[in-house]
Amino acid sequence: MAASFPGSNPGDTGYWEVVFDVIPFPVYVADIATLRIICANRAMRQKCGAQPGDICHAVIYGLDQPCSFCKVAALEEAAVQGENSLVFEHFNDQDDSWAQLRETLVTWIDGRRSKYSVAVDISALKEVQNALAEAHAELSIKNRGLNALLEREREVMRGQRNFLAMVSHEFRMPLAIIDGAAQVIDHYVVDRPEAGEEVAKIQRAARRMTDLIEICMADDRLETALTALQPTRLDLAAVVEDVVADKLPLAGAARLILRVAERPVIRGDLSLLRVAVSNLIDNALKYSPTSEPVEIALELLDGDLAITVADRGAGIAEDEQDRIFEKFFRSTRADGVRGAGLGLFIVKRVVDLHQGRVSVASRPDGGSVFAISLPVEVEKTT
Repeated sequence: MAASFPGSNPGDTGYWEVVFDVIPFPVYVADIATLRIICANRAMRQKCGAQPGDICHAVIYGLDQPCSFCKVAALEEAAVQGENSLVFEHFNDQDDSWAQLRETLVTWIDGRRSKYSVAVDISALKEVQNALAEAHAELSIKNRGLNALLEREREVMRGQRNFLAMVSHEFRMPLAIIDGAAQVIDHYVVDRPEAGEEVAKIQRAARRMTDLIEICMADDRLETALTALQPTRLDLAAVVEDVVADKLPLAGAARLILRVAERPVIRGDLSLLRVAVSNLIDNALKYSPTSEPVEIALELLDGDLAITVADRGAGIAEDEQDRIFEKFFRSTRADGVRGAGLGLFIVKRVVDLHQGRVSVASRPDGGSVFAISLPVEVEKTT
C-alpha cells in the first residue's frame, strides 16, 4: 500500500514544485501506471530537461521502453511488506555519471499511485572508490611479489644457517683438538722459548678461528633475536670476570686490568651478553700495542650498570665514531689489522635488544673508551 504524499496543500501541484525546487538534487514524481512525469524540480529540469507529461525513461535515459532496472515492481513488492522505499546505485551512460537513487512509492495529491525519486550524484565518490580498488589491486600484486621475494630470502637464510651450523660443528672439534694439543706441547717445551713462541702462535690462530665462528654464529642468531632472546637474572660482573679469565692465557695477566665496583643483578641473555663483552675486549686487545694494558670497569652510573673497555690504540676518527657500529664498517685506522667488521655491529645489536646503550669516545692521551649501559633489575618488594 502506498503512503500518502507528505504535505498539507491538497490540490496545487505548483506548491510541490516550489518545495522540490529547494532541494539541490534532481527530484521527480512519476505515475507508475503510465511512467509519465507528474512533477520535476529545478535540478531535474536542468539535468535532462524533464517536464510534466514526459515519459521518465525517454527523457532521463533516452530509451524508447521502460528501463531494465526500473524499480516499480520491486517497490510494489516492498510496499506489501510495509516498506515503501528502495535505495540503489545506477550508472547513467547518457552523461557518464553515477547516482545514488532513493525511490519511494507514494499516493499523489490527485490519488494517482506514483513513485517519488531523488538522485544524488556520487560520481566523485565512485572515482575515489575505483582509484582505491585499483590501488588495492596494485598493492596486492606487489604484495604477492614481495611475499615471493621474502620466501626466497628465507630460503637463503635457512641455507646460510644450515651452512653456519655445519661449519661450526665441523670446525669446533678440530680447533679444540689443535688448542689442546698446543697446550700439551707447551708443557713439554717450557724450557725452550723459541718453541714456546711457535706454540703460542698456534694457540692464537686457533683462538682467532674460534672467535670468528662465534661472531658469525652470533650474527646469524641476531637475525631472529627478538624471538630467540632468552633473558635470565644475571650477575654480569661474574660474566665479565669469566670472559677475562678465558682471555688471560693468550693476552697475558698484565694486559687485562679489571675493576668491579658493584655487582647489581640485571636481566639479560647470558650467551649474547658474553659475546658482546668478549667482542669489546678482543677489539681493544687487537688494536692496542702489546705493551699497553686494556682496562675494563663495571660500576653503577645513573641507575644503570656501566661496562667500560678502554684501550691505548690508534683511536677512532671523530667523523667515523657514528659509523663504527655499522655492519662491515671498519675504521680507516684499522689498516693492517685483520677483522670482518662484525664485532662492534654485534655489540650494538645485543645492547639494543637489552634496551641499553653503547657509545665510543676518544681518550685525551690516545686510544678509545667503549661504554655499555644496561638497565639494572629492580628488586620487587612484597
